[in-house]
Amino acid sequence: MRQRGFTLIEMILTIVVGGILVLGIAGFVEFGARGYADTVDRQRLQTQAKFVLEKMSREVRHAVPNLFRSQDNCVFFYPIVYSGFYAISNNDIEFIVGQRDDLDASSFDNLAMIINPTTNLTVRDDSFSLTGRVTALANQVFSVANQAGNLSSESVAKRYYIFNPNQERRYCIASLAGQGRVERDGAALSDFVVSGVLEYLPATVQNNGLVHTNLTFAQNGETTNFEQQIQVINVP
Repeated sequence: MRQRGFTLIEMILTIVVGGILVLGIAGFVEFGARGYADTVDRQRLQTQAKFVLEKMSREVRHAVPNLFRSQDNCVFFYPIVYSGFYAISNNDIEFIVGQRDDLDASSFDNLAMIINPTTNLTVRDDSFSLTGRVTALANQVFSVANQAGNLSSESVAKRYYIFNPNQERRYCIASLAGQGRVERDGAALSDFVVSGVLEYLPATVQNNGLVHTNLTFAQNGETTNFEQQIQVINVP
């Protein structure tokens, strides 16, 4: 009985065709995997950029107005610890901290108060320390004795701001080893910054102060630019 099988030529042709098919499938899989990896990197980069801008925006919008300064691609400001409304009684400043009933006179130690801040240059001149100067009155009303006469000007809206003068916040665009990054108080928030502008635009009669950001991120040859102006929403 005669048995039939594959000839050598048929086997070679089968191997060649199979190899071509495998190479084609492998190339397609590699292309898809590379596209997926690029998409993940792009999403990670955009997530980092959005995180930085969102975090910066939240802190800037809850900072003491006009106590901003910019220098060497850095923006400096003071976060608000307490704020509210005040009243002048003789030569005392009486104020209340809204929605807080767990405070006493010692809660304001190491903090400073400022009323009607105009520029960052007035941090030392127009603010005054509250350490040992606050007296607790009835109904969570507090009083600062003999400071009304030291105010250079008053707030039209009767707003006050309390902050820690030793905890100035800092956002910077730093360049390390040829690669830039966004830093908050010296700690890295995001890498892959190839260029950027970070500056404070002082308030005018028509507008509140603005923090202008223009950041360019790059990774794997792809560049993404984010530009945003953050408004300092508090007013003196």
